[in-house]
Amino acid sequence: MRNRLIGSIVVVVAVMAFSPGMLAQTPGRPGAGKAIPDLTALWEVRINPEGAPTICGEPACRAAAGLAQPRVFTRDAEEPLMLPWAEQQYKALLPPAANPDAAPRQALNPSWGGCLPESPTESMRRRAFELRQFPDVVLLLFDHDHGVRRIFMDGRGHPDHPAPTWMGHSIGKYEGEVLVVDTIGISDKAWIDFQGHPHTDALHVTERFRRLDQKSLEVQTTIDDPKTYQKPWTKTVIHYLRAPDRQIWDQTECEELLQLGTHYSAESKN
Repeated sequence: MRNRLIGSIVVVVAVMAFSPGMLAQTPGRPGAGKAIPDLTALWEVRINPEGAPTICGEPACRAAAGLAQPRVFTRDAEEPLMLPWAEQQYKALLPPAANPDAAPRQALNPSWGGCLPESPTESMRRRAFELRQFPDVVLLLFDHDHGVRRIFMDGRGHPDHPAPTWMGHSIGKYEGEVLVVDTIGISDKAWIDFQGHPHTDALHVTERFRRLDQKSLEVQTTIDDPKTYQKPWTKTVIHYLRAPDRQIWDQTECEELLQLGTHYSAESKN
């Protein structure tokens, strides 16, 4: 009986040692021993807390779907102050004044016209995602084309000269109830957002994830690129808890839409 009791105690101790709660407090990790905010959930951008999920971003698409414009759920700063080259490039992407709902931007966006990945800032702006927290990494699993974003939480810094990638290199830490994410190394082929704001290899992105309540997550994004903008600028988007019966899509949206001939491309825009 005594040996059985000792064996049971050993098993309980072993399970506790490898439980997520204990791992989150492993010595040597940033914030070890401190409570961290629970951000794990399925999140999506909506028109409002009780509204339908956002299924498209452009005015024409949203009007056809009977959706309001996204100003309800975003709090944008004023148009960022760009350097001359960036302002010229950005204005070239704007729809013609005679047809403000035209969509030349989609055709020029590499993630639309060429089925290339999105930047983290564009995906966070309008995509549904599943957020999963682990001691050494936070994962963002997007429903758009199976996008995956890794945010390292193990105390590492950025590489000195990171090779540019679509998602860039992200490191994070907790500051009280906020997850702070620092990202560099985003490919300059990727757009910052759906509007086509440009950037260079000097882009530095800081995001602050904060759960406002059980059903809403605020993500504040600060864009800093001295080669493109006169000063840093910030956008804030509210994401809402996805209903339990709505899971992350198991599909490769871009390729499927191209096969159906309904995806924007440089050849199909006319």
